[in-house]
Amino acid sequence: MMKNSLAFRCLIILICALACNLYASDLKGIRFSHLGLEDGLSHSTIFSINQDKNGYMWFATPDGLNRFNGYDFTVYRHQYGDSTSIACNATRCVTVDGAGRVWIGTGEGLSLYDDEKECFSNFYLNCNGRNVAVVNIVQMRKGKLLLATTEGLVVFDMDTHRFLEDALPVSVSLLKNAAMARLGGKIYIGAAQGLYEYSDDTKKACKLASWGRDVNVQVVFCQMMDRIWVATEGGGLFVYDKTSKRLKNYTYDDQSGLQSNFIRSLALDSDNQLWVGTYNGLYIYKESVDRFYSGQDITVPEGKLSQNSVRSIFKDAQGGMWLGTYWGGLNYYHPLCNRFKHIKHIPYVNSLSDNVVSCIVEDRNSNLWIGTSDGGLNVYDSKKNEFKVYPFESGVRGVPFRDIKCVYIDEGQDKVYVGAHAGGLMILNRVSGKRDYLNVQNSNLPTNNIYSISPDGHGGLWIAALEYLLHLDTERRNFSIVESGVTEGGAQRRRLLFRDSQNNLWVGGERGISVYRQVGMALHKKKVDNIPVLLNQSCINCFYESSTGRVWIGTNNGLFGVKGKDVLHYTVSEGLNSDVICGLSEDVYGRLWVSTNQGLGCLDRGSGNFRNFTVQDGLQSNQFNAGSFCRTHSGQMLFGGINGITSFTPETLVDNPYTPQPIIDRLQVFNKEVHPNDETGILSECMEKTSSITLKSFQNTFSLSFVVPNYIAGRHNTFSYKLDGYDNDWITLDDSRMVSYSNLPAGSYVFYVKAANNDGKWNEEPARLQIIILPVWYRTWWAFLLFGLTFVALVIGLFRFFWMRKSMQAAIQMERLDKEKMEEINQMKIRFYVNISHELRTPLTLITAPLQELLSRVTGHWEREQLSYIQRNTNRLLHLVNQLMDYRRAELGIFKLQLSRSNAYKHVLNCFMNYEHWAKKKDIDYNFYTELQDKEFLFDGNYLDLIMNNLLSNAFKYTEAGESIIVKLYEENENLVLQVADTGIGIPKDKQQKIFERFYQIENEHPGSGIGLSLIQRLVELHHGRIELKSEVGKGSTFTVYIPQNESAYTVEELQANSDTTKEQLSYSTNAQDIYVGEDYDRAMPTASGEADKKGTILVVEDNVELRDYLVGGLSDLFDVIVAGNGQEALDLLRDKEVDLIVSDVMMPVMDGVKMCKHLKQNLRTCHIPVYLLSAKADVKYQLEGLKVGADDYLPKPFSMSVLKAKIQNTLRTRRRAFDRYSNSTDVEPEKIAMNSLDEDLLRKAIEVVERNMDNVEFSTEQFAREMNMSRSNLHLKLKAITGKSAIDFIHKIRFGRACQLLKEGKYSVSEISYMVGYNTPSYFAARFKKYMGCLPTEYIKK
Repeated sequence: MMKNSLAFRCLIILICALACNLYASDLKGIRFSHLGLEDGLSHSTIFSINQDKNGYMWFATPDGLNRFNGYDFTVYRHQYGDSTSIACNATRCVTVDGAGRVWIGTGEGLSLYDDEKECFSNFYLNCNGRNVAVVNIVQMRKGKLLLATTEGLVVFDMDTHRFLEDALPVSVSLLKNAAMARLGGKIYIGAAQGLYEYSDDTKKACKLASWGRDVNVQVVFCQMMDRIWVATEGGGLFVYDKTSKRLKNYTYDDQSGLQSNFIRSLALDSDNQLWVGTYNGLYIYKESVDRFYSGQDITVPEGKLSQNSVRSIFKDAQGGMWLGTYWGGLNYYHPLCNRFKHIKHIPYVNSLSDNVVSCIVEDRNSNLWIGTSDGGLNVYDSKKNEFKVYPFESGVRGVPFRDIKCVYIDEGQDKVYVGAHAGGLMILNRVSGKRDYLNVQNSNLPTNNIYSISPDGHGGLWIAALEYLLHLDTERRNFSIVESGVTEGGAQRRRLLFRDSQNNLWVGGERGISVYRQVGMALHKKKVDNIPVLLNQSCINCFYESSTGRVWIGTNNGLFGVKGKDVLHYTVSEGLNSDVICGLSEDVYGRLWVSTNQGLGCLDRGSGNFRNFTVQDGLQSNQFNAGSFCRTHSGQMLFGGINGITSFTPETLVDNPYTPQPIIDRLQVFNKEVHPNDETGILSECMEKTSSITLKSFQNTFSLSFVVPNYIAGRHNTFSYKLDGYDNDWITLDDSRMVSYSNLPAGSYVFYVKAANNDGKWNEEPARLQIIILPVWYRTWWAFLLFGLTFVALVIGLFRFFWMRKSMQAAIQMERLDKEKMEEINQMKIRFYVNISHELRTPLTLITAPLQELLSRVTGHWEREQLSYIQRNTNRLLHLVNQLMDYRRAELGIFKLQLSRSNAYKHVLNCFMNYEHWAKKKDIDYNFYTELQDKEFLFDGNYLDLIMNNLLSNAFKYTEAGESIIVKLYEENENLVLQVADTGIGIPKDKQQKIFERFYQIENEHPGSGIGLSLIQRLVELHHGRIELKSEVGKGSTFTVYIPQNESAYTVEELQANSDTTKEQLSYSTNAQDIYVGEDYDRAMPTASGEADKKGTILVVEDNVELRDYLVGGLSDLFDVIVAGNGQEALDLLRDKEVDLIVSDVMMPVMDGVKMCKHLKQNLRTCHIPVYLLSAKADVKYQLEGLKVGADDYLPKPFSMSVLKAKIQNTLRTRRRAFDRYSNSTDVEPEKIAMNSLDEDLLRKAIEVVERNMDNVEFSTEQFAREMNMSRSNLHLKLKAITGKSAIDFIHKIRFGRACQLLKEGKYSVSEISYMVGYNTPSYFAARFKKYMGCLPTEYIKK
């Protein structure tokens, strides 16, 4: 009896051990996928894991809270100053309550995630001035949370958002850093003091067990209703049985299989097995044998845990297991992810010698013979579960045996025949282990490239050897050539042999197939009907005969199936992964498995559909190798590739049953993501909870992205979408999860999206989003109403218009006739004016010539005034006649463009110099700038003169004394550019468009004919150019003329008009050299009599009217006289007027003569004016008083009028002589010119300023006045009074004085000197020099 009992016990132990071994072997098949920092995780340490109601995964880390949607991580961190961000970056735990809300315990308190607004609400518990960290959260009943903190347990009311004091028994509330778990109405609390049970109903707590020592509790986990697991740090794993009230402790020392006492996480998988995360890896508890087994095979690096220290474990809604580690990130496992297993090379471990597998053969003992590309021959012993590798060398030098191409096992002879590329043939005796190598060097084998072996049925072998088809007599070991490398179709490289069930030998090569029928030991080629041409042009990779007798042929042009005359052909178009077929095998269901260079496919021959798998489904790689496949006796399929062997049992493959529910999670408008309550105003809550959006008309370009929390497939999901109202059909996305729409019309749409998992199972309930795009304002209802009202009003208006039109036609007709009549009258007037102009030119000429002769001979003042008046008006009349004739000629097209290439600089300079005297008379700063002295341009010289003359005339007419006129000539963009700029009165903006109109005149004090600018525009247009105006009132005007220099701008006739050099050049302009700037300025023209008639201006200051009239009467015959009633009036008068001498009484009201004189002599502007004082006080002391304040003479009353006249004449004559000496001298000597110290200092400073700017071409009177700290007009008047010359003349004089000095020294050329003294061109310098010095610079040197 005892023997039987003992035998039974031994049997039980043996069965258990076998079960344990089987289970352990299953555990070693667990392979994890990893997620880390490179995938977007914020930190590689995971404290807590949970899943919300949308399926999103939440991870608490030391550096922020992470949310994962299956594709991307969203990291939530604390933002300083933002109260809606999470309370702290250090997150310790994450819990989802019954309402789906996410609660987070952080180092600073409790946070609640608002998924509608995508923000956080934070709640802080303060203790001793510091915020308390929340380390664990459990939901209680009645809307409350039980929080474990570093200071104890506390209750939080989720409705009022308040921490409740005294809500727990004291014995429980003091438990610090506790771990908690809820089961029904009970909450189990583990702490250092022991295990407690708290009733949520009675609010009472009781202690269930003590640990017997101080331990750090990490996790409390409830399994079933009676088993409480407690994980500790250093104390191992405890389990408390509520039924027996026993506490059991599993440790490293008790041989339970647990390899660490540091337990950190617990969870149940889908099979109700306990997963234990420790400091030393993952363990799974097998309840039937009360033992823990490692969840990892440490010998397999691929798919192992990223880090052994497992901190957190969580089972998601699909049954997937998430493992968070210290410093290793996340690990994910699901049984459906382990459908395919790998056999591969692992360094330093008994495994395959090389990962590139070229052939696989199973023998009768279920051992696998595996040929590799660079690792020789491998044999896998299925009983010993180990690999054996045969040596690479064949024993013959230079003949390696590494690249194995085929293996044939002769079970009857216990021999293995192995063919290699470049290695010949190896014959292995399985019993003795003896190896014989046959190759070119030691046998009659014609080549060392053996690719395929097939038995002949008579003990011999057929061998495909690339260049040959061979037969091997195995007894004699003699090779014979059946076919050479050349066939009827040309060179054929044979790679493959296959014998079908009909005993036909199929030979495949790089150029199709051949079929042979064996008769005895001879092969006869067999004709196969209906073989496609494409098949015989394809490279053959594999053969397979299915259970139906159809021979399947894998090629580089797809899959062919041949059965009699029936030929099937499958390619990528029919659903294959790739057209390059590498291996074929059939399962028990008749499905054909096809390996390709783009993955693995399964053909359901009933439907003709393919089911495809890729590396994302767990394959060794997407690329498999030709001929590397095998179906074992146990039904396992093996396919070899470039990364080892993919192994699986087709009949046990389970499809992913989880059909993913898509979530529309993101909206972008114009590539910018939209958030709740942002500036776009589109979303009021998060996108996941939004069922409808309304977009403005300008927001009709947008993108939608969507996800599925299907972690089994990872990112290997397929989406299909449709925008109802826009798309007609469903559109499938393979590698994208975003769809964009651009410029979508206004309207109401519904966007649908559905998803399929990695096994092609669709969720037929799509996600739905209503999209309303508002129309632009003019397509809204109120706009249509407005348009309707407008249309009605328009119809009424049109009706009234046509009703009134008939009555208006007569008036319109009359008005048109009147306009035509007025135009005809205007044309008649113009013709009349032109005709009259022609007739007037001859008598005007006869008037102007004798008139000039009379002016040169008449000496009487009154007579000269009258004749000058006649001359001025005669010149004005002649100018108007010339302008009118020129304009009419241009209007009638009489002007013909006569182009020639000549020097534009000379033309412009001549016109410029013609106006030099006007610049002097008006004291205008007059300058000419150009760098085109030696270049020739294309233009009509006569018309250029006319344009220049009119522009300068216009500029001088509207530029006041003391202002500036600048002429520039330059080249720009193939245009000759002429620019005349002045600082005159300017032209208002509203007048600038009309300034070039015929007869248009601006109302001002300078009347004109209104023809000049219109004529200029005509002449510029004649050159195919343009004229531009820039003007500002009070700042001046700039006229810019552009004359094209590209000959393509002109007609052939215009270019040839001046080609005949013998033909006399005609001038159609009568006004080209007519210099006229206005009637007012003609009065200032010098007369032939020269300086003899110059009259001075005398200011008489006298309060006695009779005496004042007497003085005026006595002086007016010799001088121009102006008067003032007292000294103050005289000072006011002198602010605007310039006088040559002052005669003043002494005794006057308001201001007497002495005070006035003192004021004048102390004022820099007036100190140069001579002052004569007249007074009845004849005493010497009064005379001295007047002379001390600066009076030039003191005449006691009564005085002699003749004496007064003589003194005045002598003073003015002396002053004019001083001016003459100044004019004739090249040097400026202030002490000889100035009449007082103030004027002398002024002249010295003026000379210094000019000398400082001697070489400054841009130096103008404006800059001169600025550096003198005076206004331009005051500087002009002062220099005029002291030197008799204007400010610009003063600048020229100093410069010419310096030029004379340099010319005498003889060190520099005239050109160099011109630049040294501030002139931009030597020719301009020479012209000015001659005008001032009376000779050219070259002539001056010779003197």
